Amino acid sequence: MRQRKSDVIVIGAGAAGLAAARVLGESGARVELLEARNRIGGRILTRRRRGWPVPIELGAEFVHGRPPETFRIAEEAGLLLDRLPDEHAMVARGRIRESSDFFDRMSRITSRMKASGPDRSVAEFLAGRRKLDSESRRDFRSYVEGYHAAALEKASEHALSTAGEGPPEPGENDQFRIVTGYDRLTDWLLAKAGKSVTLRPGRAVETIEWKRGRVSVTARARTGGGPARFVADTAIVAVPVSALKAPRGAPGAVCFDPEIPEKRLALAKLETGDAAKVIFLFRERFWEDEGLLAEREDRFDINFLHSRRPPFPTWWTAAPSVVPMLTGWTGGPPAEKILAESDETIGRVALESLARLLRISSARLRRLVEAWSMHNWKRDPFSRGAYSFTGIGGSSSRRDLAHPVAGTLYFAGEATSSDQNGTVAGALATGERAARRILRQG
Repeated sequence: MRQRKSDVIVIGAGAAGLAAARVLGESGARVELLEARNRIGGRILTRRRRGWPVPIELGAEFVHGRPPETFRIAEEAGLLLDRLPDEHAMVARGRIRESSDFFDRMSRITSRMKASGPDRSVAEFLAGRRKLDSESRRDFRSYVEGYHAAALEKASEHALSTAGEGPPEPGENDQFRIVTGYDRLTDWLLAKAGKSVTLRPGRAVETIEWKRGRVSVTARARTGGGPARFVADTAIVAVPVSALKAPRGAPGAVCFDPEIPEKRLALAKLETGDAAKVIFLFRERFWEDEGLLAEREDRFDINFLHSRRPPFPTWWTAAPSVVPMLTGWTGGPPAEKILAESDETIGRVALESLARLLRISSARLRRLVEAWSMHNWKRDPFSRGAYSFTGIGGSSSRRDLAHPVAGTLYFAGEATSSDQNGTVAGALATGERAARRILRQG
């Protein structure tokens, strides 16, 4: 088995791993960056296809709020950020109502959730809120499933609680999109890492053998051939929690030798949520002239359209770009169910869901479809789902997972972020944090 020696091994070339590699590379450290896929980006997956007017984001798409990590990189890299129109509409009982206060209403509910004492599920919390009206109850379920990709029966009340935090800060609920594509950010991080960082794509890590001051990583090439061993003083593990929880020998599983009991305990309280996203390119912006929205004066302004009807209750445009694209989204248990189907079935179901929502015939929509695209993250062996959520009793699990082991193993990724989990910003921040901890130690 071939063996390569470096200062640091970074496992995973998603946003967290790339952010770590950039900090380490700029310091002159010799880094082996191991990535199981044949591309960088992790759960950022941008595609550019003939006929599509803008990049297609099959994974992460939005910049949530105004995170300094993302904004700083965007400024340094010269990336243009578009602020999305904050125009939401809710469809209920065949009627549309303006819903731009959606996040404020959800915050009023999360402020009533307990942040201490015995933890319980979000489902149990809702069952105890007898005075909460049925409309708010349904909206909150949609929020937990759609925004957090979580199952109410598994999600922690403590983790979602905003008790004592006050209302959202100005700009906290703003959303942005990188105009030229999210992959421009990850490409820039790799370029800035420099020549002391060696990217090894198509290298699926299987085992991390470690002792204080030494790490030996076994990775197998996806194209075949024998495994290679990479040796370093330290390692940063920047893979999804699903890879760390997968059973030994399963595709995409990353295992430790010896095992680390405190990490197993932390991982036991962290879950991987599901989300399904389908993007359609139509021949025209038909929704402005036909169906439910056609008679509304604000039909040119609406960006997000919400409903409570599965299987795809949330849709958005590519605004502020004026292009004939719509994206359908569903999360949590409804997404888990639909993702068991073929891509073709998922696309058909999504289009039928849109037809019902907009009151336009499915046959008419099928004729208008120019192209469509999706990526099934649940079937992807290196993600096994969308992003993490905190299970019952797991309030400290993200901090526990992030804690270094023996000054040798460091952990990064959105699941190790206590305040920005599930986001690219959280991944970037934790990657930089892990790299700086190593540099301070050295």
